[in-house]
Parts: sequence; structure tokens; C-alpha cells
Amino acid sequence: MNKLLPLVLLTNFLLGCAQERPLASYDDVGLCTLKGQAMGYGNTVIIPKIQAEFSRRGQLSISQADCDTYVQTGQQDARVKMKTSDSIIQ
Repeated sequence: MNKLLPLVLLTNFLLGCAQERPLASYDDVGLCTLKGQAMGYGNTVIIPKIQAEFSRRGQLSISQADCDTYVQTGQQDARVKMKTSDSIIQ
């Protein structure tokens, strides 16, 4: 059961990403947060796409420090959601 949980969580996250809007439609804050969530979930599929979107945009409308804060917030959000899902399953 413990080995199945990460697979279920990852599958649900990937399915959610498949239905998400295009990366170009995110504002800079949203893109930084999404990057953090992807990192938190360990979604290695979308991270290169997010990096490509950052490269395409060039200069962000927010500072790099602010973006880093939003990345950390996204990672924490992912951890909380995974922990909550784990607690519910157990």
C-alpha cells in the first residue's frame, strides 16, 4: 500500500496537469508557484516546459527573490497536499 500511494498521487497530479491551461497563460507569480508545485510533486515532465516558458519570457515582472519565494510556497503547498492525501488514505 505504501508503494502505491506515491504512484496514485503522481498519476493524479499528471492528470491534472494534462487538463491545465497553457503555461503562457500564467502570470509570473503563477508560473513561479507552478514551478514550485511541480518540484514539490517531483513532476519531471513539466519542469522543463516551465523552464522553457521562463526562457521565452526573459525578464519577469517580479524580482528573482519574489519568484524564489513563490517557488518555495508552491513546494510547501505540494508537500501539504501530499501529506493530507497520505493521512486520508491511512
